[in-house]
Amino acid sequence: MHLHRLRLPLLTLGAALALAAPSPAAAPRDVLFIAVDDLNDWTGHLKGHPQARTPNIDRLVARGVTFTNAHCAAPACNPSRAALMSGLRPWQTGIYTNGDPAAPVLKDVTTINRYFLANGYNTLGGGKIYHGFPSEGRNDSWTQWVGLFPTGGKNVHNLNGLDRDHFDWGPLTISSAEMGDSKLTDWAIDQLHTAPADQPLFLAVGYVKPHLPWYVPQEYFDRFPLDEIQLPKVKPDDLSDIPAAGVAMAKPEGDHAAVVAAGQWKNAVQAYLATISFLDDQVGRLLDAVEASPRGREMIVFWWTDHGWHLGEKEHWRKFALWEDATHTSFGITVPGVSKIGGRCEASVDYTSIYPTLCEAAGLPVPSHVTGPSLMPLLKDPDATWEHPAVCTHGRGNHAAIDGRYRYIRYSDGSEELYDHQSDPNEWTNLAGEVGVSEIKQRLSSVMPAADTEVPSTSGEKKAKEKGSNKTPQTGSGQGKGKNKGKGQGKNAKKTQAN
Repeated sequence: MHLHRLRLPLLTLGAALALAAPSPAAAPRDVLFIAVDDLNDWTGHLKGHPQARTPNIDRLVARGVTFTNAHCAAPACNPSRAALMSGLRPWQTGIYTNGDPAAPVLKDVTTINRYFLANGYNTLGGGKIYHGFPSEGRNDSWTQWVGLFPTGGKNVHNLNGLDRDHFDWGPLTISSAEMGDSKLTDWAIDQLHTAPADQPLFLAVGYVKPHLPWYVPQEYFDRFPLDEIQLPKVKPDDLSDIPAAGVAMAKPEGDHAAVVAAGQWKNAVQAYLATISFLDDQVGRLLDAVEASPRGREMIVFWWTDHGWHLGEKEHWRKFALWEDATHTSFGITVPGVSKIGGRCEASVDYTSIYPTLCEAAGLPVPSHVTGPSLMPLLKDPDATWEHPAVCTHGRGNHAAIDGRYRYIRYSDGSEELYDHQSDPNEWTNLAGEVGVSEIKQRLSSVMPAADTEVPSTSGEKKAKEKGSNKTPQTGSGQGKGKNKGKGQGKNAKKTQAN
């Protein structure tokens, strides 16, 4: 069933509280909710790059189940996070890209943090959870929201010589402690020590790195000597069998052409690996604090990266595409007593399953507007049968469906791509036009929305309203009741990156 915004059920706060009230015997469990910006599969546990060094991230996900075939709902910060936090897909909300405002929709949706706040949790948030604080369109969604922490030192620009705004990289002459994500980690550790023990904790920690620019202290660059850097595996004519709609997303004449012409490809890979290594150090500090905390033993931990990232594969950089490198994520869940320690799940999953899984793990009923399948069966048995292909959307009408073997892409103009990951893990050969693949394409296309059910983008909301064709979904007020009600952006907040 395809859901229009107009068909989404109304869930008032009173209804949310009644629905969510746990049984008297159920003790609320603390939640650590870790978000990471722009980290692809370049981790030790996913082996996306042979030189990736992430012992702490690997240690974190090994405490529970790692989902090795996990995908975002949209390959851009704004729509990915909006879908994850609301439980609604881009075609239900109109939040398809970074340019589509989320606030007109999310202000009336019971998001994850608002739902936990309404159910008595002390909801504390810092860093980047949404694509900027205003994304929820209200200021009563958290007990306390502290926003982004600034990085110290002098402002720098164009260290790589490309002069392409924040598409930049290079070492900083500051200490690790002066980095914004290091300060975020300090804050999160402090909350583990000082948050009231008599109230369940929902602690959301949103790491900004490895988002561009890739500026981290020199010590992290030193871990990856430039003359030893290995470039991603690429095929020289990889775009030759890609339809025009896909080539338009790749934009080979843009970032890739500039990087190659300037001889900066290895430098970029070095900088990305260095920035990931910096992130990994922060994750290690946070994990050490969790394991030392009285709350840590029974704490539910969700780890997720908002989408993947290309570094020259298919002559493409950044996210903003529907191929594996743009949609594949690092994702792990620990639910003590439920999840299998050291579990690895190869089932194709996407982030619309996070909301229902988190509710079930915490002992809360799932709100009626959240229809994604829960991952709890896979936490108990990573090899359990799973019949839900992952779906990723980039712009209205453009979708990818991924199962355990194939990726099928269908663009808004009807053009297609199909890849067999069993024989072609790098997605170098488009099989969409081959004989004998009709059943595969039909099966995977069945989980994509029909064109007439996809709501217009919110960036075209005014025009749509003038035609009387669109309204904002009403899925609950979720009025906060915390002491601070998440007012403002927090004393440390800065404007979140736009890309």
